[in-house]
Amino acid sequence: MANRLQHETSPYLLQHAHNPVDWYPWGEEALSRAEREDKPILVSIGYSTCHWCHVMERESFENEATAAFMNDHFVCIKVDREERPDVDQVYMDACQAITGGGGWPLNAFLLPDGRPFYAGTYYPPERKYNRPSWTELLEYLSRTYAEERDQVIAQAEQLVTNLRSGADRLLQIEGESEAEEDEGMMEQLRAGYDAARGGFGGAPKFPQSQALELFLTNGLITGNNHDIYSAGHAMRAMLGGGIYDQIGGGFSRYTVDANWRVPHFEKMLYDNALLLRLLAKLQMVTPDPRYLQAIAETTDWLKAEMALSDGGYRAALDADSEGVEGKYYVWDYEELEALFPPETVELVADFFGITAQGNWEEEHTNIPYRPGPLPAVTDMPTDVAVAKIADARRTLAEVRRQRIPPGADDKLILQWNALLVSAWTWCYRATGHKDYLQLATKLYRDLVKSLLHDGKWHRSLTNGRLGAPAFLDDHAAIAEAALDLSEVTFELDYALIDARRHVDIVLQEFSDEANLMFYLRRPEGSELPVATKDFYDNALPSGNSQMAANLYRLGRLTEESTYSDRAQRMLSAIRGAIRRYPTSFAGWGQTYLLMRQPERELVITGDDAKAAAREFLSEYRPGLLIVAAEEAREGVPMLQNRYLSQLRYFLCENRTCRLPVDTEEAVRKLLN
Repeated sequence: MANRLQHETSPYLLQHAHNPVDWYPWGEEALSRAEREDKPILVSIGYSTCHWCHVMERESFENEATAAFMNDHFVCIKVDREERPDVDQVYMDACQAITGGGGWPLNAFLLPDGRPFYAGTYYPPERKYNRPSWTELLEYLSRTYAEERDQVIAQAEQLVTNLRSGADRLLQIEGESEAEEDEGMMEQLRAGYDAARGGFGGAPKFPQSQALELFLTNGLITGNNHDIYSAGHAMRAMLGGGIYDQIGGGFSRYTVDANWRVPHFEKMLYDNALLLRLLAKLQMVTPDPRYLQAIAETTDWLKAEMALSDGGYRAALDADSEGVEGKYYVWDYEELEALFPPETVELVADFFGITAQGNWEEEHTNIPYRPGPLPAVTDMPTDVAVAKIADARRTLAEVRRQRIPPGADDKLILQWNALLVSAWTWCYRATGHKDYLQLATKLYRDLVKSLLHDGKWHRSLTNGRLGAPAFLDDHAAIAEAALDLSEVTFELDYALIDARRHVDIVLQEFSDEANLMFYLRRPEGSELPVATKDFYDNALPSGNSQMAANLYRLGRLTEESTYSDRAQRMLSAIRGAIRRYPTSFAGWGQTYLLMRQPERELVITGDDAKAAAREFLSEYRPGLLIVAAEEAREGVPMLQNRYLSQLRYFLCENRTCRLPVDTEEAVRKLLN
């Protein structure tokens, strides 16, 4: 018999619609029942591609006896963290405060008014892994709630008090002088880099693309070639590993080893958007055919496997197919023998590291990766080998498409899709191919069409149903997308109307009491016990760090101090945390570096000004703002009194302008 989740559209919630647990979605009905019946609330939070979420469902939530106990003693709520990041943030903060760690599935226990008194992650059906069993935990917390209510309430109150001040503690980390902070930040970043294998840390290993972008940005600003090398070194290691889908394109979320070899096979839209942006920037700085190939292959994969029929791109693909992790992606040596002649089998096996025993030893099968450059694996002439591998790859991709595919999460999420808009603007800059610009502009239009209704933006759309009102992260990401589109199309309305509208909404509706940082959701009318602020640049950029960058960029374009002063105050407040923990604040770090540099603007006006400006797009010069206009636009400060019918280039640096010049060659000399 189906529970209330049958009426939801989230794939994650629908996965639990036939559990014997009497699940509610997050909302007034469940919260009112808890108050009315004086029952504690169990909030179980996860997402559709979460492996251990599925494990806990099979072990506990599908068990009739366990479900009966849950139903009798708790009001049980299921939450898709991707739909409701605000709910997830509050109770994840509680989990980290209680246990010192976090992750998903997240299971939080609340008073009827929503205040948490306990939280943890995965619990097994029997006691193991140094953890109590799920039923033991349920029995203990139910008994404690009934028999020691005063203690439970006191614990919840103390926890909420700590949560309300938790994020702001990051703003109290002492800073140093600006010069010391610049170098201190980069020393910390370099100290954490894995020079042998690329990337940061050991197993499990995540791409941390924003930290790699920080290397690249600093390298270009300071001339530190080693930082530029590190960014490329990590990307090449990923492109050679199993984290990159050698057959179909696109990146998995992370690897379970430190060598980028064995992925956890789920693919997330946001990872691929951020890695596309990094690939494009690397291609602009240190051109490499492998970067171009990965940009093209990942884009082809997005169009083939992630595109939604009504526009936009789905959230994720699961790791499992037919109940087996990675089954869709792995190969047996015998499969190659059935598909290709012996000479090709040997070449393909050597190129992709496929062996008869299996290169994934635990599962006795093969994950394609690149053990070495082409000359190291074959004596064939390079052009012949390249052609054979390309043909074989197409064959393998076609055979793979006949398999049962992984499950898909079809949510259209504003933030994640906006990141992809930005990524494709950078791919256009790196390649000059208009296809990428067309993809970016079409996706931007699709987001407006699908997620803007009656003047209000929404977080998500799933099977025709709109999700919660847009959060800080959504507004910040779509504002950044509009600014990026403005910079590659030279259509200023993207920045001055669209981006500005989102930035102004955030300023007016999401600001904290100090008018310094921003809440994840509007604090008014919230049913949550805490209004949360998130500052960390983790797998996704934080809404606050993106807003600081947006305010800085919009302030430069409009010359309005409302924007630039707020950005400056935000960066000043958090600079101690940036210096101490640069991998966790890498987006902030990039904006901090840019704000420390002399501002440079290149204004091009007159006939064919936009075509002239496009000639500069392929060069990555952090902090250079290029504005082009083919007609007078006196409302834009940097265009005032600069319009002439003849083509002119105006270069300004640190608020001082050079004499205008009339040729590309002349302005390049000034730039260089």
